[in-house]
Amino acid sequence: MPAPKRRSPSCIQWISQAEMAEILDSRSRAVLRISGKSFMRKRKKGEYAKLDADACPGIVELALLAPSTEKGARSIARKNSKGSR
Repeated sequence: MPAPKRRSPSCIQWISQAEMAEILDSRSRAVLRISGKSFMRKRKKGEYAKLDADACPGIVELALLAPSTEKGARSIARKNSKGSR
């Protein structure tokens, strides 16, 4: 039996904070019909803390896209900008 073909490693594409904000805005408008900024403001207030993923499909994806805190998002982006690309 021949050895399985190796897949080439996936390419990582870094995106800017502005591009990430556009993605978050687009997804929050599709899922909740509100802007990304409104989603982040409401999330920070805890309005989505008990929202069930079954009741609102897509909310888990939004939570993963959104930075946990704005300060944390800036520090992560800063670390990534110094790393190798």
